[in-house]
Amino acid sequence: MSYKKIIIILSITILVFIGIILGSSYAWYAYSNAESRIGGSTIKETPTVIFAQTEYIVAKTIMPIKDEDRYNYANKNSFSITIDENLRDYETAIEISLKDINMDNELKIPNYKYELLQDGKLVSNGNFSNINNATSLKIMPMTILKNITYPQTYTYELYIWLSDDDTNQNDLMNKGFSAKINVNSATKK
Repeated sequence: MSYKKIIIILSITILVFIGIILGSSYAWYAYSNAESRIGGSTIKETPTVIFAQTEYIVAKTIMPIKDEDRYNYANKNSFSITIDENLRDYETAIEISLKDINMDNELKIPNYKYELLQDGKLVSNGNFSNINNATSLKIMPMTILKNITYPQTYTYELYIWLSDDDTNQNDLMNKGFSAKINVNSATKK
């Protein structure tokens, strides 16, 4: 090789090496001095959820119940959600779902029903016919609570029952159902 070719190759190599060093130095400088300019605050406060019994709803002995008798005989779980004074300046929304559902396949029918009441008024109802292999079910989608006073407490009652359809439902009796009631909340200003 000639002397000129060696000088040109060394010059190009040195320039590429200097470019890599300068580029990585700038990248490190930009990364280490980066800071967020986004303002705002976070809040750690959440609504208070208190279960009258437990957050689990369990049915070991399932018997057919006429729909009009569900409030007297259905499996019931009561709980309350309190929006405290410290959430006065925030908009609060809640979502109620069943998690960790464990139920016999025979109960995944339209006659196995649920109903959710808020302060005695129906807010959600349905059945377990479309649950398939899922282990969770949204009972009430994310809903904004309209508070008038603070603190404000909302009382919920969840009923689950096998609806009597005037047929022989003996094969559905003594099947099992259990789930955990999950309450998620979101707050924003």
